[in-house]
Amino acid sequence: MKTASAAKMAAQFADYLEASQEQPVLITRNGKPVALLMAVHDKVEAEQLAVRHARTLRSVFEEAHEQLQRGEGIPHDEFWRQVEQSRRSKRSSAVGKKSASGT
Repeated sequence: MKTASAAKMAAQFADYLEASQEQPVLITRNGKPVALLMAVHDKVEAEQLAVRHARTLRSVFEEAHEQLQRGEGIPHDEFWRQVEQSRRSKRSSAVGKKSASGT
């Protein structure tokens, strides 16, 4: 399997697209796998691959339930505090980017 950084993939997409006809190409960001480029022969094959590898909502709930059973969850109020903190952080980051770009 070939491996390429996201930046290299973007710069040489056509080359990696062609290479994917021979073997899958693992795409990394900061050295960690983030995606896989694979050749497909038609839309049906692409849809079958996507369906086979998609997590169902039910599996997400089952995993969350198992984590809670093991005591790995966080209290409801803590969850919402973290959500709000994340929102504030994203808003202030977006404002900072706008200020830096002069818009």
